[in-house]
Amino acid sequence: MLQKVLHTIQSYRMLSPGDKVVVGLSGGADSVALLHILKEIQEGPLDIRLFAAHVNHGIRGEAARNDADFTQTLCSGWGIPFYLEEADIPSLACSLQQSEEEAGRHFRYGFFHKVLEKTGADKIATAHHKNDQAETILHNLIRGTGMQGLTGIQAVNEGIIIRPLLELTKQEILEYLDIHHLPYQEDATNKDSTYTRNRIRNQLIPVLEKDFNPDIVDSLVRMSRILREEEEFLTEYTRDLYRKYSKTLTNKLVFDLKPFLSCHTAIQKRLVRAALRDLRGDLDDVGSSHVEAVIKLAAGSRTGSQTVVPGSEKGDQPVQVKVSYGALQFQKVQLDMPSAIVDKHLDIPGKVVWEHPEMVITAERWEKNKGLEFSPQCIYIDEDKIKGNLMLRSRKEGDRFQPLGMEGTKKLKDFFIDRKVPAEQRAYVPLLVDEENIIWVAGFQMNHNYRLTDLSRNIVKISIQNHNINGGHIC
Repeated sequence: MLQKVLHTIQSYRMLSPGDKVVVGLSGGADSVALLHILKEIQEGPLDIRLFAAHVNHGIRGEAARNDADFTQTLCSGWGIPFYLEEADIPSLACSLQQSEEEAGRHFRYGFFHKVLEKTGADKIATAHHKNDQAETILHNLIRGTGMQGLTGIQAVNEGIIIRPLLELTKQEILEYLDIHHLPYQEDATNKDSTYTRNRIRNQLIPVLEKDFNPDIVDSLVRMSRILREEEEFLTEYTRDLYRKYSKTLTNKLVFDLKPFLSCHTAIQKRLVRAALRDLRGDLDDVGSSHVEAVIKLAAGSRTGSQTVVPGSEKGDQPVQVKVSYGALQFQKVQLDMPSAIVDKHLDIPGKVVWEHPEMVITAERWEKNKGLEFSPQCIYIDEDKIKGNLMLRSRKEGDRFQPLGMEGTKKLKDFFIDRKVPAEQRAYVPLLVDEENIIWVAGFQMNHNYRLTDLSRNIVKISIQNHNINGGHIC
């Protein structure tokens, strides 16, 4: 077993002599085996130094505290420095609008990196194994991933996170623990079927093994290796084209449009993602629909046409993508731009240009017999209910309005949260107001008190042209 793990470490160049390693230690079978194996080989040719890091997620009460005590006692007996962090993952997940699994994972890795910095360590080791690899591949497949998702867990991630047990099966790990009489903790949540990963592990894989392929785990891992090789080739191929066809200016990245369009669509998508990653630093909250919108924009090749890839929940800036004279331009949208968009007077009839995102908002008097076609980009209001002048402005602290069909008012901030509008985009949404109320959150919802009734005689149509609002969301 030790030789097999050593071979994995050497094959992927996970460790160098003298490295300091932070081991993620949950107290379960996998992490206990990992820590023991690394302890057994640390005095050999690797000459490494170990630290252990444990997170109490605040989910399982007394059982979680027992896990923390167990891991601390284990490390004390083995002479390994131990670091503990306690968290309230359920509350964190709620505040971040994430699942407990996702919030817990982000918190754990954040803590591991803190221990890495505190100890001056070089690597973080986690106990992922071959069965975890198979589960991850199936999980990503179910969610509808691309090729990268089917490559599964990386043996080495970002040159820091290493998985020395990735070539071992769960059964091999359990046999190792049995041979060495090593104690470990059982996590009852591993049997909780509310977690997708648990249903894959405890229900889906056993069915696949029984009814389809008894070696399904090895088959999935073998597939991931094949796809990883192809993914590595495509990544390098795209990187070469990216260097060849793009140039970087201040807060802007530009592709020569003609060679960009000569690429296969699959490569175009990779180039778009590379550009967004370079400008934003990551691809958080960038979905396939955003990438496809850029591809469609480029294919149209119409100078002046544009779209906006939204920022992320954590605050990444939106990116404006625009076709301009044979070039495809990617540029960060400055978050302070909307501060200049305040109190633009709107006459009836009249129009106002809203700069970010670029659109024209028009007001005109309307006759009922012309027909009414309501949409996120078009509303009709009762002119007699307008109080004073019409204006367009950005949101202000404390804004409230009464959404159509609702009794009472609602905070504009809460309205945006309910509609899942990212925080950094909210200042870009134009508000149609009179001297007392918000009449329309443009592209989303109008004020109930300004709706047309059977008594309405004077109608005003408010509409958006040349807009970047799509289905109620800035895109």
